[in-house]
Amino acid sequence: MPNTVTSRRAPTGGKRGVLAKVPFFSQAPPDLQSAIAAEASVVHLKAGEYFLREGDSCAHFAILVSGKMRVFKLGERGHEITLYHVGPGEVCPLNVSCILSDRPVPAMAMVEEDVEAVVVPADTFRRLIAAHEPLRSFVFQMFSHRLAEVMSLVEEVAFRRMDQRLARRLEELLARDGGPQRTVETTHAEIAADLGTAREVVSRLLKEFERLRAVSLSRGRITLRDASVLRGLASGAERR
Repeated sequence: MPNTVTSRRAPTGGKRGVLAKVPFFSQAPPDLQSAIAAEASVVHLKAGEYFLREGDSCAHFAILVSGKMRVFKLGERGHEITLYHVGPGEVCPLNVSCILSDRPVPAMAMVEEDVEAVVVPADTFRRLIAAHEPLRSFVFQMFSHRLAEVMSLVEEVAFRRMDQRLARRLEELLARDGGPQRTVETTHAEIAADLGTAREVVSRLLKEFERLRAVSLSRGRITLRDASVLRGLASGAERR
C-alpha cells in the first residue's frame, strides 16, 4: 500500500468499534479477531486519492469499512478500463496478490467515495492467512468473485459491440442508481472509463440512443425514456 495511506492512520482508540462494522471480522473466530485487532490500524482516504498505483509494492493488507474504490487499467493512449469496484466489507484482490506474490501492482485503484479502511502490515497478513482457515476462505471467495467479474468483462470486450456494452452499462446504472426518476448522474467520461473507450465514442453512441428515444440527455444526467428500446440495444437488436 502506498505511503500516502499509512501516513493517514487514525488513532487506534475505538478500533474495535470500526472493526465491528466489517461482516468478516464480526463472524471470525475470537482468536482471529484478537490477532487482527492487535495489529490493525484505521486509515482514511478522500475521493480522488489513489489507494494503489501501478508499480507500487504493498506494505499493508486492507479491508474497506466504508466508501468505494475503482480498480482500473490505464492504456498507453490514456484510455482507462474499469476492472472492478471494491466496496464496504471487501478487499482488493490486487492488494492481496501484491502481498502474497511480492510483485508490483499491475493496475490502479482510486477512491471514488471517501474510504475508511482497516489495515494490517503485510507480514502480519501473511502469517494470519497461513494460520487461519476462515481468513483464507474469505480471501479466496473474494478472488473467485472478482475473477468472474473480470472474465465477464473480457467476454464483453472481445465479443460484444460497443453499443451493446454501453446499453448494458446504462441498464446496470439505472437499476442501481436510477430511482423513481429513472435518472443517473454520471458523465460521458466516467462511462468511457468504465468501458475502456474514448469519451467521444460514448457521446456519439448516447446521441444515437437519444435519437432512438431510449434515453434523454442533459448535462451530467441520463434519463431512461423507453426501457424496451434500451433492452433491445443491449441484446444486440438492429438499430432503426
